[in-house]
Amino acid sequence: MFGFFIGTACLIGFAALARRGRRHHFFGHGRGHGCHGRRGMGGRFFFHRVLERLDTTPGQEKVIREAISDFKEEAWSLRSEVRGTRSELAQAIRGPELDKALVDRVFVKHDEVIEKLRALMLRTAEQVHGTLDERQRKQLADMIESGPWGYAGC
Repeated sequence: MFGFFIGTACLIGFAALARRGRRHHFFGHGRGHGCHGRRGMGGRFFFHRVLERLDTTPGQEKVIREAISDFKEEAWSLRSEVRGTRSELAQAIRGPELDKALVDRVFVKHDEVIEKLRALMLRTAEQVHGTLDERQRKQLADMIESGPWGYAGC
């Protein structure tokens, strides 16, 4: 279960990186801050570095960008479903006694959203996996395993 949350966080982060697009300016627009500086290490940098290190073709990049963009849009729409449960949870707590049935309904909604997010993540992973060749899949797996600094190659 814990691995699912880490995987979800990684995929959401990857989607955030894709959202910003690919840039050709490194390290804070050429200011030379390097990998260890605070500037220039945003989502564009990481996404660009991942695509560069995988040596993706323009066609592969298009598929990856579209898959991540679709994931981001659909995941964003799920956010509103979760936000709506805050008022329900507050209502359950506000009464003289905890409304356990209402809390259970909130948890059911959360479970449904997590299940939808899991399906979205799986679909996106399948699309990205399907567009990469064997060497690129191995490289991507190695980058994911090594963590965020493995993506950037710092």
